[in-house]
Amino acid sequence: ILEKGYIEFKHKVGEGSKLYGSVTEKDIAEKIKEKFNIEVNKKKISISDPIKNLGSYTVNVKLYEGVIAKLKISVVGM
Repeated sequence: ILEKGYIEFKHKVGEGSKLYGSVTEKDIAEKIKEKFNIEVNKKKISISDPIKNLGSYTVNVKLYEGVIAKLKISVVGM
């Protein structure tokens, strides 16, 4: 389900497409719950650094032992 869908975040943007704040594992977990009705612990979401720029990203979500879904995330300005 996760790999077929995507999550969109709308954020306020400053200079150079930088976000005010960032998109974190906690934000992603909350959106997964909201959109897909799947409870995911934020510690099971793998991003190297908090997302601080507009664009498209792919994050790894560990669902079960040995099962990792690649979730597409889009960050757009408001």
